[in-house]
Amino acid sequence: MRKFLSFLMIAMLALFLAAAAMAQPRGGAMMEEDVFTPLTLGFDFMRDGNYEAAEYEFKKVLKADANNPFALNNLAALEERKGNLDTAYAYLDGAAKYADQYRQGIQQTCFVGGLCAAVRPVQQMGAESEIAKVVAENQAKLKAKMGPGPRPPQSAPKM
Repeated sequence: MRKFLSFLMIAMLALFLAAAAMAQPRGGAMMEEDVFTPLTLGFDFMRDGNYEAAEYEFKKVLKADANNPFALNNLAALEERKGNLDTAYAYLDGAAKYADQYRQGIQQTCFVGGLCAAVRPVQQMGAESEIAKVVAENQAKLKAKMGPGPRPPQSAPKM
């Protein structure tokens, strides 16, 4: 019985540690394929104007890396394009929290008059975060577009 309880305790501890590791931002190293591939597909879909498919790919990224600022920024750009400014800002707010930990290089395309969107990571690490700068610029642009006045804090929509 003691062996079983010991085994059960070790198994529960392993599950807890694995869950905690999955919740951590994954930006300190090269992106794994389960994140990089849907990001690049989403970029291609956005470039081609297939926004629904792009949104699907970016949300797939968030299932593997809930704090990924590339996916959050791109979802913000899609929401801003639809006129959902509060939702867009919530995505950008989420992106800003961990963006400095993601040092992949980027390629980007901007909507005219809108947010810099279709931020595509490249598998090359830089000395500092490029996505953090894009997110900060997008937050400033969106705040200006939303106008003066306090906005209630929001969290990014749940996946």
